Amino acid sequence: MEKQNATSFNLNTGTDLAFALVVFISFFSAFSSSPVTSLFMIMVIICLGVAYVANGIYGFSYVRQNQHKRTKLLYFASQLLISGLIVYYGKGAGFTTLIMLPMVAHAVISLDQNWSLITTVGIVIAYVVAVWSFSGDIRTVWQGLPLFFTGVIVVLFFTQMAVNEIKARKRLEILASELSEANHHLSLYAEQVHELAIAQERNRFAREIHDGLGHYLTTINMQINAAGALVPTDPDRALTMLEKAKMMTSEALDDVRNSVYALRKDSVNLEDLPQRIKQLVESVRTATCDVVFQVTGEPKPLSPQANLTVYRTAQEALNNAQKYSGAARIDIHLDYSEDHMVHFTVKDDGAGAEQMNQGYGLIGIQERVRLMNGVVSIGNHPGHGFEVRISLPV
Repeated sequence: MEKQNATSFNLNTGTDLAFALVVFISFFSAFSSSPVTSLFMIMVIICLGVAYVANGIYGFSYVRQNQHKRTKLLYFASQLLISGLIVYYGKGAGFTTLIMLPMVAHAVISLDQNWSLITTVGIVIAYVVAVWSFSGDIRTVWQGLPLFFTGVIVVLFFTQMAVNEIKARKRLEILASELSEANHHLSLYAEQVHELAIAQERNRFAREIHDGLGHYLTTINMQINAAGALVPTDPDRALTMLEKAKMMTSEALDDVRNSVYALRKDSVNLEDLPQRIKQLVESVRTATCDVVFQVTGEPKPLSPQANLTVYRTAQEALNNAQKYSGAARIDIHLDYSEDHMVHFTVKDDGAGAEQMNQGYGLIGIQERVRLMNGVVSIGNHPGHGFEVRISLPV
């Protein structure tokens, strides 16, 4: 804003100086060769000159601040009248007619293009009327008109160039300001994107640890506890359960490696999803809890992220069923029957949940499914079981 004000002040100051200089030269040349000898007429011309200069400086400054078109037109009408009287009473002596030229610059500066051209035509007409009035000879008008018209064109051209340059500079200043503000907003947006990316990676890391390693540790712990209880009565069966726990330890290490790979890449590719879920079922099946796995439809290739989402859902649902439900049967259903959707359901016949307090596991399932534009459905039936169903687009 300060730059714009400074630019406007410089233009006005230069215009005022040029205006005063032209009027001074006109009057000096007029009085040095003036045919007017009457003291009264000389005083009238001087008073008109003072009024013309005062109105041209202070009146024009007011017009620049006041944007009403009527005020501007009134200013130019008064200046045309005063300058015309000066030319008439001075009888065109010297360069008196030059006092009309600064009004051309004023018109270009303060009016739009159409009105500035109309005002310029009015200035030429005022010149013709003034010279015709004191001379009464068309030849006198015609002799001075080419020089006056040339002066009008020169002033009009160079003033328009100056105004265009100032307008272009203001547009550049505005554009630079807008660009700076846009860069500031872009910087803030980049920071928000960076923070969001960090938050997403943290959530993904938490999901991988909870759904992968957490599941295996929980299952291994349950197998070891069960084996410890069977050692006094059935050592062979206890040994079998310890072997299964050992095998799951190896699987847990593989899963950790896969999780680390998933954190470095986009996802883990589980090439044969039904087979991987079947292996998971075998690892968690116990004597007190039967796990039944069913596949409907022809298995179809899914994206690596979709395969991982289904697999992690199976791990979390089985883990919750074993820890909390006390279920005797868990049914797992992988449904490929629809062309553009795959459905996966884990349902148990356990105690269900008295209150639905979603832990990290269920939150992780919802986050994974939401990233795939899928749908999660959780069915809680206290005393009659618990159900988790996800649907993913193929």
